[in-house]
Amino acid sequence: ADQTVSWPPVAGTGSISISDVSITEGNSGTKVATFTVTRTGGTQAFSVNFATANGTATTANGDYVATSGTLQFGANVNTQTISVTINGDGRVKPNETFTVQLSNPTNGATI
Repeated sequence: ADQTVSWPPVAGTGSISISDVSITEGNSGTKVATFTVTRTGGTQAFSVNFATANGTATTANGDYVATSGTLQFGANVNTQTISVTINGDGRVKPNETFTVQLSNPTNGATI
């Protein structure tokens, strides 16, 4: 899910946002949803935490695998990716959603 971007970005590190992803899960097996986190402006190194959060898709129902961690953006690095495993099943259901939330950027970066 997209995050609100503050403007103008803090000099040096910039602002960060995350892409939306849509994927067809299928009736079995797993697929990977890859979210792209992008820096706009700035060149200095920083890090940002990320974590999945249930929506209508939940980990309790086995819809996806919870994922969290920290992305490290080196100097002049503008993109990083987050991969989330999606579990296919044969249940008939409407489209389901979950979010990947960004938090605690360092070195003055803004989300």
